[in-house]
Amino acid sequence: MIDEILQVRRKRHIQDLNIVPILDMLTTVIFFLLLSTSFMEYTKLTLPPTATVSAPADSKSLPVAPKILVSPADIVGEYNFRLVWGGETPGQNTVKSNDNAAQIISQVKTLVGAFAQRFPKEKTLQVAMGKTVKYQVLISLMDGVKESLPDIVLSSYQEVDAP
Repeated sequence: MIDEILQVRRKRHIQDLNIVPILDMLTTVIFFLLLSTSFMEYTKLTLPPTATVSAPADSKSLPVAPKILVSPADIVGEYNFRLVWGGETPGQNTVKSNDNAAQIISQVKTLVGAFAQRFPKEKTLQVAMGKTVKYQVLISLMDGVKESLPDIVLSSYQEVDAP
């Protein structure tokens, strides 16, 4: 019995916890959290406040809203450029041009120049292209228009196909 009392008891073997992988993971997570919070600022979309214009109630003037509708002509490589506007005196002008960039620029400059002389306050133009119109035609058109009407808005091709 005395031997049992004096006998050294075996201690339970407790396995040490290896915290090195846990610390590695935490430093990696903290690093990515710090990076993601700094990039969150760049993903925010800040829009300027909208500008509203109020017209007097007795004003009966309609907006001019000019549009250039570009469609392929009957001859391959030629295009119809039709400038349409509304307002109190609606109207339209049409020119034809081939797909040469210099010719498109000069034709569109004369077309839009005459419109800009008639409506000097107008600065916005809507552009609608047909489905089969080349992208280079759009670029040439915009080059010809930007001096007279600097604000260009692209519209749907469905407007060109509508009667």
